[in-house]
Amino acid sequence: MMKITICACSSRTFIDRAAVAKVAAAAQEAGMEVKVVSDLCELCENKSKEVQEMADSTIVACHPRAVKSLLAYAGVEGVTTLNLRSLSVEEVIEALGVNKSQMAEGRNMQVDKWQEQLEAMPRKLGEDAWYPTLDKDVCAECGKCLEFCPFGVYEMVEERIRVVHPQNCKNNCPACARTCPASAIIFPKYDRSPINGGEERQESAIRLDSKELYAKTLREKLASRKIKLVTE
Repeated sequence: MMKITICACSSRTFIDRAAVAKVAAAAQEAGMEVKVVSDLCELCENKSKEVQEMADSTIVACHPRAVKSLLAYAGVEGVTTLNLRSLSVEEVIEALGVNKSQMAEGRNMQVDKWQEQLEAMPRKLGEDAWYPTLDKDVCAECGKCLEFCPFGVYEMVEERIRVVHPQNCKNNCPACARTCPASAIIFPKYDRSPINGGEERQESAIRLDSKELYAKTLREKLASRKIKLVTE
């Protein structure tokens, strides 16, 4: 039986919940084993056992390069992925091999059930899993991200750059990705390419000087620390 895992990205709006429900219902109706997870980024950050169980399934989530780097961080390689962030529901269903002419009339009822499940998933607005992953196919191990990051997210391990402390990353800050000359740093939940793992270069026009970025990020870190000290 073909297994499908769909990321709902429940704390963000990049993936439409209605689309997730329709794909889940179609795959289930076609006899596939379907699982919808709230946040693939969170599962990979925690290197959850659930991620290991995805090794023999098709992952329906966001940009393939982002999903590949996320799974690699969690120790899973070679998984087939489909991009629900840019493909239509019909395109994803077709890619799964579902014959639309054989869809049963009860599909709408299944869609409603999946939508109920999606609505019940937690939304961690501003506190959901946010951290960089590395595309090792293009990373030059130059260390610029390690030098730049004031939060200690990166470390050099056996002469290779690694994301070691993902929980230290500041939510919604993709600054280190703009310092990478190879565009190897991916933030799956960012809104523009190539930082989010997409193929377009929507971000190239606003690449900023690394010293300016570092100074801004450090100021924000110090301000955040000051607020924390005052409130404690």
